[in-house]
Amino acid sequence: MLHIHGLSKQYGPKVLFEDAEAHLGHRSRLALIGPNGAGKSTLIKIILGLETPDSGRVTRASHLMIGYLPQEVPKFSGKTVLEEVQSMGGRREELLDLRRELEEKLAQSASSEHEADLERYGRVLEELEHLDEYRLESRAKSILGGMGFRPSDFHRPLTEFSGGWLMRVALSRILLMDPDLLLLDEPTNHLDLESLLWLENFLRAFRGAILVISHDTEFLNRVVHEVLEIDQRRLWNYRGNIEAYVLQKQERLTILRAQYAGQQAKIAEIEAFVERFGAKATKARQAQSRLKQLEKMELIELPDDNSSVRFRFPPAPHSGKEVITMKSAGMSYGEKTVLRDLSWVISRGTRTAIVGVNGAGKTTLLKLLSQKMSPTDGEVRLGHQVKVGYYAQMQAESLNPALTILQELEAVAPEWPISRVRAIAGAFLFTGDAVEKRCGVLSGGEKARVALAKLLLSPSNFLILDEPTNHLDVESRGVLLEALQNYSGTLCLVSHDRAFVSPLVDAVLEIVPSPSGSEVIHLLGGYEDYLARKMKEATGGLSDTGGSAAGTGIAVGSGGGNSSEEKKKPTGPSNNQKRAWEKEKEKVEQVISQLEKEQATIQTQMADNSTYDDKAKTLALIARQREVESALGGKLARWEELCLALEGAT
Repeated sequence: MLHIHGLSKQYGPKVLFEDAEAHLGHRSRLALIGPNGAGKSTLIKIILGLETPDSGRVTRASHLMIGYLPQEVPKFSGKTVLEEVQSMGGRREELLDLRRELEEKLAQSASSEHEADLERYGRVLEELEHLDEYRLESRAKSILGGMGFRPSDFHRPLTEFSGGWLMRVALSRILLMDPDLLLLDEPTNHLDLESLLWLENFLRAFRGAILVISHDTEFLNRVVHEVLEIDQRRLWNYRGNIEAYVLQKQERLTILRAQYAGQQAKIAEIEAFVERFGAKATKARQAQSRLKQLEKMELIELPDDNSSVRFRFPPAPHSGKEVITMKSAGMSYGEKTVLRDLSWVISRGTRTAIVGVNGAGKTTLLKLLSQKMSPTDGEVRLGHQVKVGYYAQMQAESLNPALTILQELEAVAPEWPISRVRAIAGAFLFTGDAVEKRCGVLSGGEKARVALAKLLLSPSNFLILDEPTNHLDVESRGVLLEALQNYSGTLCLVSHDRAFVSPLVDAVLEIVPSPSGSEVIHLLGGYEDYLARKMKEATGGLSDTGGSAAGTGIAVGSGGGNSSEEKKKPTGPSNNQKRAWEKEKEKVEQVISQLEKEQATIQTQMADNSTYDDKAKTLALIARQREVESALGGKLARWEELCLALEGAT
């Protein structure tokens, strides 16, 4: 499907990769990994033709359809959510216009003039058939439901949604395309747990190839079968998921270190010989021979060892036993109630994960806890000598792009000695001249590391973290996890990163949305129990489009901050009604079977070149094909309605 041959790319003195080789097959499931700044996004852009390599090439199969999700929020027009997803970036409208244009042209031209047009027309019909044009709307709604949108969100304009929800629209649009190859750059950053689990199930059932960049190891373990790592300016290929990759890389590095040690011993031996005998006439020739041997030696390089990079949060100042007290607290925006009647006491030293679907009010709750926002009802009171450290989702975007990393850190603690500020920068992998890089040129992961480093410069005893691992590479997540495990203060966090949250927390608070404002429930079980329940719900059913919110038992989150709708209780159709639905479903299935057989017959005829010798026959076939497609689309839609009705009745 896709081959990478001898690819090289560098920016100034920094070499990202050289002579890189890789292969993607039709069912490949690859994770592209490497530290931030290694060149992962650049490699994807080269595959897409958006950037040019310094040398080498990428070859693709003819007519390869690629779906690409970048990290950045794409620009959208003023369409509604459903319109934008169904447009698939304008490709659907382009195909429909081209089909109409070619049909008009074929109807007017002479038989000797339309051979090339008929070939184009066949390709257009083939692509429209691949898109499943007549079931496009139902598939789009199913995918949007899995992404957390309510039915009432489908017809809202995109201008009403935040950046995170727009990324979900972009992802839904790509999934609906059903391309041959999915290129996904951090697809999970804006998803809550429910949508993340739905996406995992969708991708596991996806029929094409996948190349994904993600720092969510749990997600990758469930989705990929192969790992492609950018390391030491090369692409290294490993079979299996992330767990298998870790073991294989350890084995490779063990062998590499042994080879390196052997080579260094050989170099030391040669240098010692030259130093000892180089000036002696009787040994000068041998010394020169050894020097030439040294010059020809291809030196073995070891990858950068960041295993020693560690940091600790400063000792947490002592605080009162009750860190924060909430009494009948609520938060409303105009007529919209987000949180209501929340009474909660956070005790010193507790570690709490706040969970729930996107839009339920998790970030709003964190802002109330951090005193960034005051409640519209009730009371939120900090305890005695509580000092808050708050990391917001968009904290990295608040950096001054004109300042260097060092200047940004110094501005937080101007009284600190520069050596200590540099030490903290080094703990987040900014060493040497790297601290002089301006914040405006940093990658998303580098910005996140700077924002987290700023937390260390202001000692706190109550850490509030909102998605702290977004944009962090695996190594940086490990460093942060270890630091938080050793943190002596009180912790409250929101994160969809299961591997990160699980070893950190001892309490779980679930926000359950409702039309009258979200309620907060203290879960008796721990985070593992909560995860097990969500996994069970997510695997409750999976349709051919990857599942839907109803089909998987996932509670659908709101768009743009709205709360979820409560599930409507079934009205309980009568047995007569259910029997009528069953009979109609059987009849519809018979009609669908007949239409599909006729569709196959028409396609066989149109694949025969002799068909096009008779213009009248060709146009009649085209017309009938459209009639069959239209009828089939209508019957399939009705069949889905009946299936859902019977499922709901059951």
